[in-house]
Amino acid sequence: MGMCCINLTPDNDLWARLIAGAHIVEKLSVLKYDFLSYTPTHPWYDHEWGASVFLYGALKYFGDSGLIFLKGILAALTIFICIKTVELRQPKSTTPYNIFYYAMMFWAIGHSLGSITRCLMFTCLFFALFLYLLEYSRIKSPKSLIFLPLIMLFWSNIHGGCMAGLGLIGLYIAGEFLNKKPVKYYIICLAVCTAVLFINPYGFEYVKFLFFAALMNRELITEWQSSFHPALTFRYINYKIFLILMLFSQIMYFIKIKYKEIDKTKLIVVIFVTLLSILKVRHQAFFVIAAGTLLYDEFYSVFNQAFNFIREKLKLTENAKNIIIYAILLSLSVPLLFFKSKQIRITETEYPRFAIEFIKINNLKGNLFVNFNWGSYAAYKLYPNNLIVMDGRYEEVYYPVLLEEMRDFFMLRNEWNKIIKDYKADVMLIEKKYPVYNKIKDDKNWALVFENNLSGVFVPIETVREEYIYPQVKDEYYNSTKFDTNIKF
Repeated sequence: MGMCCINLTPDNDLWARLIAGAHIVEKLSVLKYDFLSYTPTHPWYDHEWGASVFLYGALKYFGDSGLIFLKGILAALTIFICIKTVELRQPKSTTPYNIFYYAMMFWAIGHSLGSITRCLMFTCLFFALFLYLLEYSRIKSPKSLIFLPLIMLFWSNIHGGCMAGLGLIGLYIAGEFLNKKPVKYYIICLAVCTAVLFINPYGFEYVKFLFFAALMNRELITEWQSSFHPALTFRYINYKIFLILMLFSQIMYFIKIKYKEIDKTKLIVVIFVTLLSILKVRHQAFFVIAAGTLLYDEFYSVFNQAFNFIREKLKLTENAKNIIIYAILLSLSVPLLFFKSKQIRITETEYPRFAIEFIKINNLKGNLFVNFNWGSYAAYKLYPNNLIVMDGRYEEVYYPVLLEEMRDFFMLRNEWNKIIKDYKADVMLIEKKYPVYNKIKDDKNWALVFENNLSGVFVPIETVREEYIYPQVKDEYYNSTKFDTNIKF
């Protein structure tokens, strides 16, 4: 849990989750229509409504510490379940080697489990639990499958990632069939888990939406791009190192084993999650949990051979292995000594806090055109004075074409100004890194009224005032007021 205290910057989508959670807790009903945007929206199928309740509840009753603690609990439980899954097979490797391995898993999945609480963390936990029960059904008793529909009932109402659970059961059906083992109970389990999806606040339309969202193309969003996209070459390095280690372990294992002895279920699951993680950044967590858990013995078989070879060449003692592993663990733990803050931080490099404050204190009301990633934060801080164009709820609320139009606007592609012609903007908050920034700055119809290193605020030239109030720049102010909002239910 300690490693979870290092990254204390909120995820961009946290603000929308807090808004939804507040409505559910205070009004005892889920939001079914958007009220934050000025662009066209469809019914709000909030596949994260359950997670929103946890997030808002943690903040309301425990403040910053509640969100940080919730994050730590979810991460710790996920790794704990992975450990118990490994122990089902009575692994050959023991302490300190397994401690090193699990630390490496957490290190590889840090962007999913290490950021301030994301709804994806709930899916990581449930995915690990599904994997444990499916392995338990193979190794000890198929009776464990009866728990999966109950878990699916919670999972499907907490996060739409529940579709991964159905996929995992499907992979076990295929694998056990190739292993020439009975699959009847797995098929029944899959059918019941699918039926459970219909128990939700939105009914049939929600299930239809889940299948639509699972197959939707989101290539314009970073975490839905390939892990090896050219723009991500130097990102997610931890995952990529772990991927190489797991693939190498698997290849070395297959070289030594006969085809008849291969566990087809393990093989299919590992291949499938590997491909998913390569195709989409979002799926890296599934790879680390599944491959990391199922390939434990294969990794240590290769690890021990490699280390023994090095030890013999360098004439090291057996204790050298323990010393090296503990030294690595210590080096990973040392940074924790320097992160003692219990507060979530809002930094100017991540959020346009000065620009948002400028809009607020100068009472610049109306439609606010703002970056997709900043939409939820702007809505949380400025509603009802300002409505946003779009935020990270994406397919839950908006039509897919809107994101393409936003991309065109920021990158000056195609009919780049179509989105501001079709949907009137009264204020624009634009990040300086985008090509459109200088285009709007040179446009005689817009006036730049606030600018700093991160972004600028533009208003129509006819609305420019003689004087503006400029925001204060003290970190203490923004961090002490970060969760202040005018949204009331």
